[in-house]
Amino acid sequence: MLLMNKYVILPLVGFMLLSSCGGDATKSGCDSVNSCLAIYDFEGARHLIDREDYGWEKEFREVTIAESKYWAEKGEIDKALSVIDESWGVSESDWPEEDWQQWRYNIIEKGVTSCCEKGNYSQAKIYALKAPDDLNIDGQKIGSSSGRWEDKKGNTYDYQGECENDGVKPCSEIKAKGPSMREELLKKIAQFEELLK
Repeated sequence: MLLMNKYVILPLVGFMLLSSCGGDATKSGCDSVNSCLAIYDFEGARHLIDREDYGWEKEFREVTIAESKYWAEKGEIDKALSVIDESWGVSESDWPEEDWQQWRYNIIEKGVTSCCEKGNYSQAKIYALKAPDDLNIDGQKIGSSSGRWEDKKGNTYDYQGECENDGVKPCSEIKAKGPSMREELLKKIAQFEELLK
C-alpha cells in the first residue's frame, strides 16, 4: 500500500510542479523577460511583465529598447518607431523624457544613414521629418533650462548653489541650444548628397 502511494504521489507532485512553472512560460518556452529577449520573443517578454510589480516600467523600457533596436537593424524603421511611440508615457523615473527622445532620435538616425548609404535621399528626408524640430540631440527643448549653471569665467556647475558658492559671480542658467534633431538629420542628408554626387 505504501509502495502504491509512492507511485501515485511522485507523478502527481511532478505534474503540479510542472504546471506551476508552465503557467508563467510563454509559447516559446522562455520564463523571464531576459530569457525572452535573448530569443527575440518580444511578445512573450511583454506577457511576462508583471504590471503589479514596482519595477515593471523599467522592464517595459528594456523590452522597448531591445525590440526597436531589433527592427531598426532589420531596416524596419517605421516598425521600430511605432514600438518606441507605444512606450511614451513611461514614468520619468524609469525613462526620463530626454532619454526617451534620444533613443527615438537614435533609431531615426539609423534609418536616415541607411537610406543615404543607398542613395535614397527622399526616404531619408521623410525619416528626418519624423524628428522633432524643437528638441536638440540631447533630447532637451531648445531654449529651456539645461539644468546647468555657468559662472562669469565660463565654468559650468550642476547646481545653482554650487556655482554661487564656488564660482565667480554672477551665475547664469545655461539654456539648451540647437540645432534641432531635425536640422541635424537634414544637414547629414545634405552632406551625403554633396559627397556622393
